[in-house]
Amino acid sequence: MPRSYSRSNSRSRSRSPITSSSYRRSRSPVRNNNDQDDDDINNCRLHVADLSSNCTKRQIEKAFDKWPLVEVWHAQASCFAFVVLRNHEDVQPAINELDGR
Repeated sequence: MPRSYSRSNSRSRSRSPITSSSYRRSRSPVRNNNDQDDDDINNCRLHVADLSSNCTKRQIEKAFDKWPLVEVWHAQASCFAFVVLRNHEDVQPAINELDGR
């Protein structure tokens, strides 16, 4: 049986033309070093993985309540979170105590 080949000259094109003013921007504001508060310099973000699907943001905050928290961002559907601690010195003790829990 002979093979069929397609010889199409069509090319896929974007529906919206790319102009110099249209590019992807970060949702976070860009900060230069002069804009940072002294407190922000010591902050450290931890990635917390393999959370239970029924874990809540409040449970994460409670687990880290021993250390000064700045922020907790929880992706419940993906079972992970980011926890921002105020001091770098608190990171390793938090990891040591909570790893595997």
